[in-house]
Amino acid sequence: MEDRLLAALTWVELSVLWSHPSSLDAYRKSLELLQVLISTGSSLESLHYRLTSNVQLKGTRHLAVDAAACAVREGHIEMALELLEQGRSLLLTRAGRYRTPVNDLDDTLADEFRAISAKMEASAMTTGLHNVYPSSNPTAQDGVAV
Repeated sequence: MEDRLLAALTWVELSVLWSHPSSLDAYRKSLELLQVLISTGSSLESLHYRLTSNVQLKGTRHLAVDAAACAVREGHIEMALELLEQGRSLLLTRAGRYRTPVNDLDDTLADEFRAISAKMEASAMTTGLHNVYPSSNPTAQDGVAV
């Protein structure tokens, strides 16, 4: 999968460099493949290593924004919004993998963990993403804390 993503990112790079009309398709395919890579069963450590050890994969952190900018340049405003939403989805997918089960903790420790998690989330989230967790306690109903 990583090889396919690298090929798609090369397609993006070259199509943008040469102002080729396939640039937007290249961005869309790259985002699709990045979603697959992130959602695979790889451990967080393995995924982090893969995304940071390869120079070309490091560029994926701005992929959705660059794709949306390309869509805007080509006059596809609705698609730009879809691409930004897809990028947000990628972020939430990654964040979801950091969720830690607290079902096995005793109640006092679980409550302390949830409180600390909420504080960490509040300091890490941007203003625009606070709407994702509208309540003051971002603990999921399934006994999982963020």
